[in-house]
Amino acid sequence: MANSTPPKVAASATTQAPLPRGIALLGVRGSNRDPRALVRLPDGRVMTVGVGTQIGRQKIVAIDEDRVALSKGGSAEWIKLP
Repeated sequence: MANSTPPKVAASATTQAPLPRGIALLGVRGSNRDPRALVRLPDGRVMTVGVGTQIGRQKIVAIDEDRVALSKGGSAEWIKLP
């Protein structure tokens, strides 16, 4: 026999956390010669990217084992795995 959770308990036990805005790194795979990264875009879509992939005005310029570098306007920003 299963018990259902009362709505008041379920509401207080569950929090709505917004996803971080911007590009988020979800994972890295592949070889050193052909690394790929799984990223979540600001609109919530998820895509696999490689070095050279353009995302809006930014470009993937490097992929390490736990981070990716995005270039925009001549400077690079590293995004790490959470």
